[in-house]
Amino acid sequence: MHTDESKSICALVVDDDPDIRVFVGRVLEAAGCEVHVAADGEQAIIEAFDFQADIVFLDISIPLQYGWLVCAKLKLIEPSPTVVLMTGLDCDELNSFSEFVKATDVLRKPFSAENVLEFIPRAPGATA
Repeated sequence: MHTDESKSICALVVDDDPDIRVFVGRVLEAAGCEVHVAADGEQAIIEAFDFQADIVFLDISIPLQYGWLVCAKLKLIEPSPTVVLMTGLDCDELNSFSEFVKATDVLRKPFSAENVLEFIPRAPGATA
């Protein structure tokens, strides 16, 4: 994790949809974040460890390790990143599952740039 206040927040965007990765990545870069991307669960775990992500925007429905499992693994990192689950699903169990895997919140698709930016202050190392 980036704890030096002179460094930008390191963000990881995980989605198998390249349009979502590009959109969220551009929003975060414009906000001054260092951005890394992954298209699947295995790549997400590697990127999160290699680049010590402060915040992870994680699609629930990704190949090679479902988003729930990736979230649970990310929460084993000390200190753990803020994890925002992204989904187009609408089910009653969604909030219970997100709490179970210790996700910070759920960002429902479709979403706007403003919706993405709301989570930046929650990242470790974010300045007030």
